[in-house]
Amino acid sequence: MKRYLSLIIALAILAAAFSWLCLPPANAQSASREPATTPAQQQDAREAAAEQQQRIERYNQLIREQEDKAKRVESLLERQEKLMDKQETAFARFEKILDTWELQQKEYQKYLDSLKK
Repeated sequence: MKRYLSLIIALAILAAAFSWLCLPPANAQSASREPATTPAQQQDAREAAAEQQQRIERYNQLIREQEDKAKRVESLLERQEKLMDKQETAFARFEKILDTWELQQKEYQKYLDSLKK
């Protein structure tokens, strides 16, 4: 039991020494950023902020355009589906008429064949 206790203590001391040697010490962070010191740096910062704002506005505009296109595509797909349903209904009606006509033609041909010349 004493052997395990001394082994655990030795491992804890090694882990503490390893973390003290390898890990960097924590530095306190400053509360605020240092302002740009020269007018040129301030101007560069303003230009960068303006460019970033323009990029954000352009991105938002592109997103709105994409949303509008997506809505148009959805409406076009709905119209296409309605047209396809209409076409299928018309085709089914056409097939029914064609079948009826063929049946009438067969009956008429039978009638013509049954007549004596």
